[in-house]
Amino acid sequence: MNHFIRQLKSEVETHSVLRSKWLLERKETLTFADLVLWLSQEYFVSIGFVDWFLLVAAKTRDQKAKIVLVENIWEELGEGKIEDTHVSILTDFLNQLKFDFSTHEILPETKTYLEKMKSVIDLGFYYGLGALGPANEYLLKLEYSQIADAYQKLKLEYNLPEGKFFQVNLDADEGHSKRMFELIEEVAHTEDSKDQVIEGNRLALEARKDFYLGLSRLDETKLKKAVS
Repeated sequence: MNHFIRQLKSEVETHSVLRSKWLLERKETLTFADLVLWLSQEYFVSIGFVDWFLLVAAKTRDQKAKIVLVENIWEELGEGKIEDTHVSILTDFLNQLKFDFSTHEILPETKTYLEKMKSVIDLGFYYGLGALGPANEYLLKLEYSQIADAYQKLKLEYNLPEGKFFQVNLDADEGHSKRMFELIEEVAHTEDSKDQVIEGNRLALEARKDFYLGLSRLDETKLKKAVS
């Protein structure tokens, strides 16, 4: 692993998004309502995820890069099996948890996160690689593992279904992040391209903080109602 890739990984591992108040608290104690809320908002991210990869793939003429990006998309899409797409697996999981999709709404902060991610990708191909590789595939592995561990405790308490959603994503993110880092190492040769990858990573990590700000805002709203 070269210095550049180590730098990108380190920036993710030490970023404040992994120390978000909501995430740290739920790592210790995750309630059923917390789980459903997190999954319901992650649903919108899962939908946008495939679109982001398509947009980045369209920004390069490098055929090898397109192949890596499209392979990741294809796996996200269940390799052509609708029931195995990541969105379908998440939808099925929410249905098993008796989530009411008729009342499903995106939080303003989740919407802001999605909009910011799109704006980072719009900056260019290398920005997109930074946003999708380290700041998504690698970051999500670190995020999801925290929620997945908390879910195992909750599952025993509530007799909940197996967390296939977590396992599928953790397994996929492991392979996807590896391929994305290999792609970045292969195509980002100039200082300018490396700077753009770094900036795309930084901007996407900062954007992800909005996702957790929305969840924390709901906590504060509930607390105010409880004490009033």
